[in-house]
Amino acid sequence: MIINDLKKLSFLFLLAITFSLTSCKDDEKLPAIDGYNNSDEIAATSLKGHWTFEGNDKEVISNTASTKTYGTVTYTTGQIGQAISLSQAAVVYPVIDALNQKNGFGDYSVSMWLNAKNVGSFQQYFGLFPTDNTDFWGNFSVGAEASRHAAGSDTLEIKTNYASLKEDGSTNGQDNIAVFSDNGGSFFKGAGKWSLITVRFTAATHKIEIFANGVNVGGYSDRGENTTAMVMRTPCQAMLGSFATTGVGFTAAPAAPDWSKMATAQMDDIRVFNKSLSDTEIKALYNVGIAGR
Repeated sequence: MIINDLKKLSFLFLLAITFSLTSCKDDEKLPAIDGYNNSDEIAATSLKGHWTFEGNDKEVISNTASTKTYGTVTYTTGQIGQAISLSQAAVVYPVIDALNQKNGFGDYSVSMWLNAKNVGSFQQYFGLFPTDNTDFWGNFSVGAEASRHAAGSDTLEIKTNYASLKEDGSTNGQDNIAVFSDNGGSFFKGAGKWSLITVRFTAATHKIEIFANGVNVGGYSDRGENTTAMVMRTPCQAMLGSFATTGVGFTAAPAAPDWSKMATAQMDDIRVFNKSLSDTEIKALYNVGIAGR
């Protein structure tokens, strides 16, 4: 009886090893996409902030969780693993050293998988906001306008802002939005489904660009020669779902404006880079992410 039991255990052990090896071989057979096996390989040395939302809200490089949440925050199936789901909600983080660099983001890029509907009011999805902010705007952020389209429409006017500190203590504020204009751009009809939104700032060209699913959609990308390398106002904090307002703990800032509510949206795989991603890298983030990698 003991011998038979040992034989059964040995068989099961060998079967488990065989299955494990087979599974590893299957993974290794996955073809590279645009030269990458997964999104983590793209511009890896320039990645300074990363949120995966695998059942929690931590920034995974620093292992930093939020300090405050407002509204309803849950987790759901995302584009790459799980995603965070906000329902009229905001998530505020403490200062994260790698993202709190005055001159560390002269050029920058932000990418995020977003599933959001036009809800009829301005929505702020992600940004880096000075702790002592006296206005709404962050150093840079990603959101969406809603004023030109009916709530529930398929059009999402992705908007980004840049607010760089000047030597005299004032800020140079610039923005871009996904609309058609004489300078290019297009309306992004991607509301209500997973899409990759990427924002890129390049000091040498003075351009703040918006990409949706790898395609440049910003209507006003060239911001002029006075739009130079980003100088961040510090200390600053990452935040999901809101402007900097008194309602989310920014005590020097104004109250939330009537035209903007806390976000109702799903977000996944937010990445902050301290470089201007190339067109190839932006397209690869989309193509590799579409494969769930």
